[in-house]
Amino acid sequence: MSVSKDDALSALHDIESAKRRSQTLFGYGLASPHLLLWGTLWIVAGLVGALSPANTGIGWCAVDVVGVLGSGWLVARHSRRCGERGERVRLFRYVGSVAVLAAFVTLTLMVFAPASGDQVLMLFTLVVAAGHTIAGCWLGLRYAALGVALAGLAVGVFVLAPAYLSLIVPFAGGGVSIVAGLWMRRA
Repeated sequence: MSVSKDDALSALHDIESAKRRSQTLFGYGLASPHLLLWGTLWIVAGLVGALSPANTGIGWCAVDVVGVLGSGWLVARHSRRCGERGERVRLFRYVGSVAVLAAFVTLTLMVFAPASGDQVLMLFTLVVAAGHTIAGCWLGLRYAALGVALAGLAVGVFVLAPAYLSLIVPFAGGGVSIVAGLWMRRA
């Protein structure tokens, strides 16, 4: 039995599509624990700020330390799961991208020195939203959906209820991240 050129090309196309879909789903599986971790931590920081506004900065610093350590542990754990070199490189590119965004935010805060905590909160939220949306351009539309939802919620609160920004955005951002983490886990 001979296979026509068109049948062979079609089979190769199907294989490539299945490979891309598998890699996207694998990436979602790697992202899910990070989203669940950071979503939860975002809510915890929001609670600290809501219950004790004077300790908001301390709460965010503590959450960031726990988050960075937790993310480092997750990356180490995931790198062992990434048997294929390409998946491991993809994971470390993601980590490198996050490091670049963190440096960007740090330098932006240093240069422009926002005047209020709400401005800092919006900067972080919009940078995180942009990072997820950019990831969606490369890795899968679920990331983009997360970024757009996060930015939309934050800007909506900024415009419609600015007095409640520091209360609503951490809970909305954390909630959106947790829902996205669960959504990606189910992919």
